[in-house]
Amino acid sequence: MVKLLISVLTLVATFLNVAWAEGLDTFSVKQSDQAQTVTVEGSVEAVKYSLIAPQVSGSLTVLSVKAGDHVRAGQLLARIDTRIASQQMMNNQAQVAAAKAQLTAARQEYERKKRLHEKQYISQAALERAESDYKTAQAQTNAQLAQTGVANVQTGLHTINAPYDGVIAEVMTELGDMAMPGKPLLSIYNPQALRVVANVPQSQVAGIKNGMVVKVLIPSAIETERHLVGTQVTILPTADIVSNKVKVWVTLPQNLASVSPGMFARAMLPVNDASARVQILVPIAAVIKRSELMAVYVVDKQGRPQLRQVRLGRQQGENIEVFAGLQVGELVALNPIAAANFK
Repeated sequence: MVKLLISVLTLVATFLNVAWAEGLDTFSVKQSDQAQTVTVEGSVEAVKYSLIAPQVSGSLTVLSVKAGDHVRAGQLLARIDTRIASQQMMNNQAQVAAAKAQLTAARQEYERKKRLHEKQYISQAALERAESDYKTAQAQTNAQLAQTGVANVQTGLHTINAPYDGVIAEVMTELGDMAMPGKPLLSIYNPQALRVVANVPQSQVAGIKNGMVVKVLIPSAIETERHLVGTQVTILPTADIVSNKVKVWVTLPQNLASVSPGMFARAMLPVNDASARVQILVPIAAVIKRSELMAVYVVDKQGRPQLRQVRLGRQQGENIEVFAGLQVGELVALNPIAAANFK
């Protein structure tokens, strides 16, 4: 009778333990045949980005845009004072007129001397001097015309227009400031074509697979644009001399409404692994980190969670790879705090 009572109590206790264990949120350890990936962090940048700087100096008389404005190709952005350039152009035009008058007089004199030489009224030397004066006047006229053309071009450089459709990223000047050649006035970018730029260690660059799907996470984007798929991966041919890392570009889908240059991004790049093996992944939330100890709570056959040390690998999104300490089919508690309080 006593043995029967003990057996019943044991079954009840076992049932209660299992029920409690079943009350814990658990994760069944499974093999993952997903491609090996390396997670890198970077930022979003525009494929087409330009700093707009003037080629002439002068006071800024027109500044028609501000940061965030959408502009069309050819739209007026700024204008530099053209009064000095206009005066120079008028002066050049007057000099051209004077040069043309001298050319006309020299040509007429040369033709008159040539007729006199045919009748042998003047010497050959006199004819040659008239021809030389005519050619000199012609050269001076051409030089003045060329100088006037340069002045006309410089006058056009006082007007600054948008090079393409885009968004004004920043305005670095104010109305009335002195514009100088090479000093940027504003910056513009095309919002339709964006990419993620990240620095990847040289040891991992060679293993990046081309033509594979690249998952990109942009946490600050709207929900529908937070998780994206890169359309192209470009590995730059040189490494940074300080960090010894290589830049990698991941092209994003076009026409993203909530993504803009400068945003933080995380990319999961597929890589080739020479020591290819089946992965075991567990949620990061299930891992306990105490100093140098990495562990998870594994639910045993009696339904009790037991703390077990594991050796971890690379993080992949919300999961992390487990190199050692777990077997396929085991149950891992997703809430370590609840598992620790289990009695």
